[in-house]
Amino acid sequence: MNKSLKEKGIDFSMRIGELVRYLRENGQGFPLGDRLLICSVNAGMCIRRGKTREAAEFVEEADYIIEMAVLAGYLTPHQDKHIRADCESLLKALNEKTGGQPK
Repeated sequence: MNKSLKEKGIDFSMRIGELVRYLRENGQGFPLGDRLLICSVNAGMCIRRGKTREAAEFVEEADYIIEMAVLAGYLTPHQDKHIRADCESLLKALNEKTGGQPK
């Protein structure tokens, strides 16, 4: 079953929420966790409102923050593999919707 863009946005926001909770509960205190959560919620809200270009910007920012978490040692490359794949997949869907090119 293919999920709608809105469903993908909700799934993305929830998955990021779980990641932020993981970082908090494991005592790692990733300093950009709150910003990561805000990006994911904003992406989902923009998708809901049909603002796909803005949503793509928030997804790109979330992806960048996750990359920083790996580089800073808060996540391992293995831990970020699936969530970054989600970012890439959602960006692809958003870019198809807007007629833009994936980055």
